[in-house]
Amino acid sequence: MAVALVAVATACSTASGGRASRPSLVPASALEGLLLSPDEVNAVMGMNALVPTTPFTTPRDHRVLLPNLNCLGIWEVAEKAIYNDSGYSAMRGQVLRQPDTDDWEAFVVEAAMIYPSADAAKAFFSESADRWSKCTNHRVNITLNDQPNRTWWFGSLTKTDIQLTMPVTRGENERTCQRVLSVVNNVIVDVSACSTTVSDQAATIAQNIKERA
Repeated sequence: MAVALVAVATACSTASGGRASRPSLVPASALEGLLLSPDEVNAVMGMNALVPTTPFTTPRDHRVLLPNLNCLGIWEVAEKAIYNDSGYSAMRGQVLRQPDTDDWEAFVVEAAMIYPSADAAKAFFSESADRWSKCTNHRVNITLNDQPNRTWWFGSLTKTDIQLTMPVTRGENERTCQRVLSVVNNVIVDVSACSTTVSDQAATIAQNIKERA
């Protein structure tokens, strides 16, 4: 008796006819839920007294204090001179300080920017990587009201295809910050975390935001 063996081929395909489908774009309406809450930020920072300010939905402007655009986008999160012509469609950010004064001991800024496409967000990320590389191992003197203010030291840039990371020090080892700029889909995540004991807190906050995108 002959036995017929029938081979069944299973073909993997997608709704796009065999091409890998791209993830759905993150809508502007999702911004409200992307950022970490004050309690979540405090937990990451190992603190309990970081005080949030009013969330911002437009870029911040500190260019008068630091005209060097290569360093400005590292020194401050969500800067007007960096983002205004980048094509973003919506943003949301949050500043937290401990204590809630200009003479803070710890400081966190978290922000997320929505772009009309993943390619647009990636283009901004690439432009930022180029700017950040020009401020690597660089010292910046900040002037306030025409008077010398604190000096900031920008450290070595760590770059991957989706994230930029750099340590920044305020004053003579006074405060250490970690700066992170990351891209996921059509979202740019921009985070700064500063304290006397900061290490990877900004990267942790950025990762948590990306997991919600």
